[in-house]
Amino acid sequence: MRKLIALFVILLVFGCKKAETSFIAEKAAAPAPVQVQRVADQQPKQQAQPMIVRTASVKIIVEDTSKAVDAVTKSVEAQGGYVSGSNVWRDGELLRATLILRVPSAKLTTALAAIRGIAKRVENETISSEEVTQEYVDLESQLRNLEATEAELRQLMTDIRKNARSAAEVMEMHRQITAIHAEIERTKGRMRYLSQVAAMSNVTLEIVPDFIAQPVVEPGWQPVVIVKDASRALVGVLQAVATAAIWVLIYLVPIVGMLLLVTTVLWKVYRRARTRAA
Repeated sequence: MRKLIALFVILLVFGCKKAETSFIAEKAAAPAPVQVQRVADQQPKQQAQPMIVRTASVKIIVEDTSKAVDAVTKSVEAQGGYVSGSNVWRDGELLRATLILRVPSAKLTTALAAIRGIAKRVENETISSEEVTQEYVDLESQLRNLEATEAELRQLMTDIRKNARSAAEVMEMHRQITAIHAEIERTKGRMRYLSQVAAMSNVTLEIVPDFIAQPVVEPGWQPVVIVKDASRALVGVLQAVATAAIWVLIYLVPIVGMLLLVTTVLWKVYRRARTRAA
């Protein structure tokens, strides 16, 4: 009996130690996922990079238009940009030009500084910015939803074909998939466009030779004012002539006509009386 009791006590002690060891092991292993979760929670969330569309319009005065065009082209290409459009024409004996430049947005300030360095003077300069970050983020979300919808529709199309449904159901599903796919392509196209215009700034550059920019008329002489004064004088003279003509036609001509008529009648009466007396 005592041996059975001793054996029971030994088994009980051994079982308690084993349970304690298992508990300690589980407790030691438990913090690992918590530690991973905390590390994951501590990782900073990625913020959307701001997308800003920047455009500029510049008018410069130069000594030589041809040399200025070459210098601007080389400067823009050296900064990773290019000339997307150009128009060079002759104004009399002098050249004028308009260039459409595309430069990396990060190099826009440098490109404008280079243009100012080429110019003899800057006539005007305008810079505008438009942020399209929110639109791009909205397009990304819309694209994910559209792609998920397309995947679901394609799965439904597979199920319909497997179940041998009617051709009308297949065609309707195909029409919906085509419409969703077209919307996905439009969304991707808009996103590509925003990425391109945000990455490359647009600069409209007008180049004017200095001789054309100089005023033809020196300050002090105002030909426009003289033209206006001469026009007023001419109009005044024409009005006076027209007024006189109206008076002659309406007032003098009837009076002179009546006088001539009375004189003619009196002359005829006088001649008849003289003929009878003779």
